[in-house]
Amino acid sequence: MFNSFLSALLYEILSFLVKHGDYFELAEKTREEKMGSFKAPSVFKKYLIEVSGAHFLKDLHLVLEVINGADMNGLSLKHSVFFHALLEFFSDSFTTKLDQLDARFYLLPYEDRVKKARELLDSESRVAGALRELLVGNSYQELAEAFEQLSKCVADAGTIMVQSPRDIPAELKKEMRKELSEKHPHSFPVFQINRQLIGGFRVFVNGKSTDLSWFSKVQKLLAFSH
Repeated sequence: MFNSFLSALLYEILSFLVKHGDYFELAEKTREEKMGSFKAPSVFKKYLIEVSGAHFLKDLHLVLEVINGADMNGLSLKHSVFFHALLEFFSDSFTTKLDQLDARFYLLPYEDRVKKARELLDSESRVAGALRELLVGNSYQELAEAFEQLSKCVADAGTIMVQSPRDIPAELKKEMRKELSEKHPHSFPVFQINRQLIGGFRVFVNGKSTDLSWFSKVQKLLAFSH
């Protein structure tokens, strides 16, 4: 699923490095000054500023393996600085965008999904285009499963599901993700609508129901449900 995005990102990285042949010999401050021409999310700019040439080559080999179809479960991703950056991107800034799409988005005709994805990611960069393809070409469940697999392969993260009687507002999802990430770092909480629930919500961690006593958040959700 990540192949198009990884290919677009790798294209931008290699194009940038070709323009700066001595890049890995530069000090971090000088590297940072050159980031203006690098068209990618900030987490990957930080990665390029800090990574050594040797570690970059190892990461490049892993990225190419994934693009060429290798099973992530069989790769040593836990020690890859790049894949930790990738996980950080998808579990933070990208999910902030993803949470702004309500459940009806995935039922819209293709053309309407393309339009909303462009409104959400309004950039002409190659990387933004690949992200829009991710949103338009996959269901929420498919995206969630892919992100969960990534988090497990890179950080041994647990599986978290949050069930609610109705779609949760984006701001509340953001608060819940923040609190869940403090208790379960690098995880990717999946939000699921269960209309059989009467008020409140349920949180499952690795398949087991968990009471996190989020009274204030339950009250917000109850108010939203009425």
